[in-house]
Amino acid sequence: MSPLLSLESVSKGFWRGQRPVDVLTDVSLTLDAGELAGVWGPRSAGKTTLLELIAGLQDPDAGRVLFDGRDLATMTDRERSTLLHREIGIAPRNGPASRDLPIDRWISLALLDRAGWRDGLRRAHQALERVGAADVARAAWDDLSDGERTLTSIARAIVREPRLLLVDDPNAGLGLLERGEIATLLRSVAHDAGVSVLVTAADVSEIQGTRTIWSLAGGRLVGRPASRRADATVVDMAARRASGLG
Repeated sequence: MSPLLSLESVSKGFWRGQRPVDVLTDVSLTLDAGELAGVWGPRSAGKTTLLELIAGLQDPDAGRVLFDGRDLATMTDRERSTLLHREIGIAPRNGPASRDLPIDRWISLALLDRAGWRDGLRRAHQALERVGAADVARAAWDDLSDGERTLTSIARAIVREPRLLLVDDPNAGLGLLERGEIATLLRSVAHDAGVSVLVTAADVSEIQGTRTIWSLAGGRLVGRPASRRADATVVDMAARRASGLG
């Protein structure tokens, strides 16, 4: 069976003034259906850029991003939009533009292209219950704790019933107990719903329990997948060498 997601020798850079900066260099990875995987690395390592390339929000400078065997570069803008709204769910880092909009209505807006208002609200409440945040349905974003914001962001991503869920640094600002709850939730989404989940983190300890772990440093994906019994210490040492810290 072919992987749901494949990155083949992907590179991405940008210009900082007159100086070119390589964000990702020759990055390759695969993600199977229903697999929970994690990418960890320091701030500005390129984790967010990696997820945006996977979602088709940016184009690589070199290499290919394939979803279910299809190269995103060959898709039309409409096809990419459909992919992002139907197949790929991204947990947003920020809340609604209207800060007083109730959370359930914000989540239901993700379904306007496929469901009526009443049905959208019903499914929004189901998604909030799924992530354990049903009690914040009528709250505003600014009234939520950091943990509740993470949960509602995941709810907004999974309400579309995607095949791939991308979650960027969900543990930022969370305590140990909340991190454990998020990890349990993401494992459940992958195992129970068969959704492929790719999560990023600033520390390898935050993505323990994923089937596959990569580290990102110096623009390169280093270390071996955890599914091949890679030791976290070995991965950490490899990342430090790549970033010049070891």
